[in-house]
Amino acid sequence: MTLEPVLVRAFQRAAERGLLISIATGRMPAAVDRYRDELGIRAPMILYNGALIRDPVSSRDLLSLTLPRGILGSAYEVFAHAPVDPLFYRDDRLYCLALSLPIRGYCDQEGLRAHVVPEPRDFLGQGAFVKGLFIGHPDVLPVLRQELEGVVGDGARLLRTHRNYLEMIPATASKGAALRALAAHVRVPLERVIAIGDEENDVDMLRAAGLGVAMPDASDAV
Repeated sequence: MTLEPVLVRAFQRAAERGLLISIATGRMPAAVDRYRDELGIRAPMILYNGALIRDPVSSRDLLSLTLPRGILGSAYEVFAHAPVDPLFYRDDRLYCLALSLPIRGYCDQEGLRAHVVPEPRDFLGQGAFVKGLFIGHPDVLPVLRQELEGVVGDGARLLRTHRNYLEMIPATASKGAALRALAAHVRVPLERVIAIGDEENDVDMLRAAGLGVAMPDASDAV
């Protein structure tokens, strides 16, 4: 994704006027670095859909959440037999079951490298996973979501972040909760916060902010 020059300049003008600007995204740090640098963002950023808040200046994590140990392993039989391409995020590295065409496309788009997991059951039984991402057809993902919810229960959140993406993140992770934590950290009242979003994973953030703005092309969930 290439940032429009007019957007970059708008960010720069806002920063020059003293506004504190951050990014709230489902992406991992390595996929955000180029945008952070281009936009000149120095405020802590919300990553992995609220599972991580990282200060780009000090590289210190203000918040770090992970999925319960073994929960992806428990769900393996569900997504392994579904027509989806899964990705797993752990220790700021990206893993997959196979370098399929959709996985390659995702990595090219995000500027990332995925590592193939040789023994999925053993690997997914470990802890410290931040999230799982399932790439599939929009008609398939609602069915997979229902099946996964039956397995993980309250142990994780499942949400759509794109018409072709379904994500599994820690149960307490959300952009809204992370925004509240970030606002408290920088000592800015929520009523003075503006949030902009366009997908299901943005809804609680838009509600948490003093002013929530939906993009013109926002999904129906927003």
